[in-house]
Amino acid sequence: MPELPDVEVIRRRIAEHGLEREIASVDLRDPERLRGARPADLDAALTGYRFTAATRHGKVLALKVSCGWNLIVHFGMTGALVLHADAGDEPDHTHLACTFADGGRLAYADLRRLGWLELTDDVPRYLKTQDIGPDALSFTREGLSAYLADKGGTIKSALMDQSRVAGIGNVYSDEILFGAGVRPDRKTADLDETEVERVFDALHAVLTDAVELDADPGRMTDGAWLLPHRDGDGVCPRCGGALTSLKVSGRTTHLCPRCQT
Repeated sequence: MPELPDVEVIRRRIAEHGLEREIASVDLRDPERLRGARPADLDAALTGYRFTAATRHGKVLALKVSCGWNLIVHFGMTGALVLHADAGDEPDHTHLACTFADGGRLAYADLRRLGWLELTDDVPRYLKTQDIGPDALSFTREGLSAYLADKGGTIKSALMDQSRVAGIGNVYSDEILFGAGVRPDRKTADLDETEVERVFDALHAVLTDAVELDADPGRMTDGAWLLPHRDGDGVCPRCGGALTSLKVSGRTTHLCPRCQT
């Protein structure tokens, strides 16, 4: 599932290569991927206009359109936005294809069809109505400490609650807690001040570093990352011990029982 780093990488690519290009045509191939509007509404909101800005909040991407609308993209489990040169490069499972006047294309693809698109003229209001909390990277040390003191439950479930901390999912919650040296099944009420500070530091370091690595597990080659190992050799990149998995709030969770306490 695309999480904050994955969506930020997509946002940066769109911001660099997809803005200020006139949209010549819109091909919505799966109307079920559009919520709260008709296909004709989407066509009217995009055709003849340009994307002028790309912003991200948590896992949600917003593309500002020159007519005033915003195209909201939820990526679900397998969604992606792909810029490509021509029809021959179109990704499989494309549900929305925007063709620019210069001949380039922007495709929304989604293998499992769990993502969706919406239109809004007010992004902050939209996020509020969708009960999407503050972006994970907007938290201060004090803000995260106060949230965890109030939240209860496990630290992993607290980090994954999109109504309170937007952007962190199953993969990066594990990475953050590995970086902090904290077991994912620890109760937030049992964390001391030093452990909360380590979680805060790891949250910012993991998310920002992952973005700089294009959220590509193949580039996460030093001992700071579980991703290349959790479904691979199963070896902790720090201590060399065996990684283990367990269920936390119904989610398969990976950790090192030596490095995380």
